[in-house]
Amino acid sequence: MLRKPLPLRTVWVMDLPEQLHSKCVYIAGEGEYLWYAAMCCPCGCGATLHMSLMPEGSPRWHLTEGLDGTISLHPSVWRTVDCRSHFFLQKGLIHWCSNN
Repeated sequence: MLRKPLPLRTVWVMDLPEQLHSKCVYIAGEGEYLWYAAMCCPCGCGATLHMSLMPEGSPRWHLTEGLDGTISLHPSVWRTVDCRSHFFLQKGLIHWCSNN
């Protein structure tokens, strides 16, 4: 029997911890000013991913928080180097994209 995957836990921080937990997504900012989201690459390669949430600059991501505290990021996250992971983070769950 397959278990339903658990969503990543959202951790709100001003500064990233030295060691990120693979089951968490970290949102860095102060008050209503969000700077970036960070997480361990879900493929297991060990890379730390940083996604800018700042309105100026590019690329940038839009964050939405669900009533249950899970977050979604838009657009998808696509590493163009090394492991080349490509996924959406929706309601705390990783949804892999097929890159053909």
